Amino acid sequence: MKGRRKINGPFVPLPLAILDAPAWRAMDFIARALWLALRRKLRNDGLNNGKIWLSCRDAAEEIGGNKDTITRRYAELEHYGFLRKTTEGFLGADGCGIAPHYRFTDLAHGTHPATRDYEKWDGSIFENPPRKSGWKKQNPVLRRRTPRIARSDIRKIPNRGFVCIAAPDIGEARRCIAPSDISRLPLPRAGEEQGKGSLLQGSSTVRAPVQPGDAGSSPAPVAIRPYRHSQDGLMECVLSVVNGLLDELERGKVVA
Repeated sequence: MKGRRKINGPFVPLPLAILDAPAWRAMDFIARALWLALRRKLRNDGLNNGKIWLSCRDAAEEIGGNKDTITRRYAELEHYGFLRKTTEGFLGADGCGIAPHYRFTDLAHGTHPATRDYEKWDGSIFENPPRKSGWKKQNPVLRRRTPRIARSDIRKIPNRGFVCIAAPDIGEARRCIAPSDISRLPLPRAGEEQGKGSLLQGSSTVRAPVQPGDAGSSPAPVAIRPYRHSQDGLMECVLSVVNGLLDELERGKVVA
C-alpha cells in the first residue's frame, strides 16, 4: 500500500471543479484572490461555513488594493454564484462595525446541502456599478459680504490663456455696515414702571419720605432716568432735583 504524501504546513484547497467552471474564468482576478482570502478562514471540517467574514479594509491590506474595489469584488463573487451573503453588516453594541458574513456555495451550510450556484450562471457579465463622485457643489458666497471679481476684470492673452489679476483690479469690500450686521436691544418705552433696573440708576426709590428725627441721616439718593430725547424725560429729571433740594431745606428747619 502506497504511503500518502505529506504536505508540510496548512494550505487552501482549490477544487478543479471550480477552476474549470466558466464563471470562474469570466471573473476578475481580484475577485479570485478575494475568494482565496476568504477560503483560508474556513475550518477543515467546514462547520463555520456561513460565518465567514473579512472586512473590506482588511481584505485590501491582505490582497493589495483599494477597499472600494474589494466592495465591488464581493458583489462580483455573488453575481457569479461563488458566495452568498448570510447576514448583513451592522454596527455592534460597542460601536465597532461588524462585517457581512458569507457562505461558499460549493460546500454544505448547516443542514442544507451545497447549492453550487456558479454552475447555474446564465452567462451575463458582471458590470461595475458607477462610482460616486466625491465632488460637491459649494454654496456661492453672498455678494454683499465678499467682493467678487467681475468678468471684465479677467484678462486673457492670446495663446497663453488667462493671466494673473493686477492689484488695482481687486475691489474692496464696502465700508458701510449692513443692517443685518447690527444687533441691539430695543430702547425702553415711555411709561414703563420705575422699579425696572433698565430705567433706574442706583436705588429703585425716587424719593425717600422725610421723618422727624432723621436730621443726622444723609439725603436719599435721587434716581435719574436716562435722557431719552423727550420732554417727559427732561421734566422728570428737573422735578427730581427740585424735590431733593426741598427735602434738604426741610431737614435744615428741623435742625434749627
